[in-house]
Amino acid sequence: MEKDQIDQFWKEGYVVVESVVPRELIEEANIVLKQLIEAACKVTSSNSIYDLSDQHTEHVPSVRRIKDPHLVHPVYDQIMRSEAVLDCVRALLGPDLRMEHSKLNIKQAKGGEAVEWHQDWAFYPHSNDDILEVGVLLEDCDEENGPLLMIPESHRGPIENHHHPEGFFCGAIDIENATFDAKKAVSLTAKAGAITMHHVRMVHGSRSNQSERNRPILLIGYSAADAWPLRGISTIEEFEGRMICGKTHLPRLEKVPVRMPYPPAPDQGSIFENQRFVAGKSFQ
Repeated sequence: MEKDQIDQFWKEGYVVVESVVPRELIEEANIVLKQLIEAACKVTSSNSIYDLSDQHTEHVPSVRRIKDPHLVHPVYDQIMRSEAVLDCVRALLGPDLRMEHSKLNIKQAKGGEAVEWHQDWAFYPHSNDDILEVGVLLEDCDEENGPLLMIPESHRGPIENHHHPEGFFCGAIDIENATFDAKKAVSLTAKAGAITMHHVRMVHGSRSNQSERNRPILLIGYSAADAWPLRGISTIEEFEGRMICGKTHLPRLEKVPVRMPYPPAPDQGSIFENQRFVAGKSFQ
């Protein structure tokens, strides 16, 4: 990454880096994704691999997300660990990195669902906020097919309320009570093979996809190795198994604003399921 790109990330909270993932890896990732979507016709409800939309049928598969794609097929793990991607992340977070999660959001053509305004930090607060999300564009992304939308500099602002008026966590910001100006949103558009990077506290969302083209993005959360989750860990073996590069560290505690994501939504699930409960929607 260039110095101006690093400076932009810390000032604005996001950056787009062109031509990071080689064409051959992108092509393989898309072939695998097509196969996964076709195989979803045999699945009737969301499971450990698929997050299905309400419109999903046996004859017309409608897949919102592939869960943990790095565990589903080696090509996604290869992209996640590729030196080209890691070089960009290390330029921002340092040499010692842990994976927080992976997911592949598809936003299929002709109606792929919107994602309401939110901050990733609301879902998984840590002992410090040296955490970012990488979005690997598997197809060209433009204004028509639902690009990621960022609110510049919102990563330096407050942690917005992601709870329903009744008190449970819904993973979305009620736009009627938000402290940011949605009119300042910036679209992250680029060609396939580019990556987007945004800070864990960045306010972001995306419109539905009304175009004739899918908008698949492989999303990977990376954290500094000394950022430990405040929600706890399942086992130390699993936690340390998510180290991507460098060495592990004891937790580093910073004074960061936190709202814990409790109590959970009545039908706790993916962000798409949780956000059904948000009181004031931004994207219809």
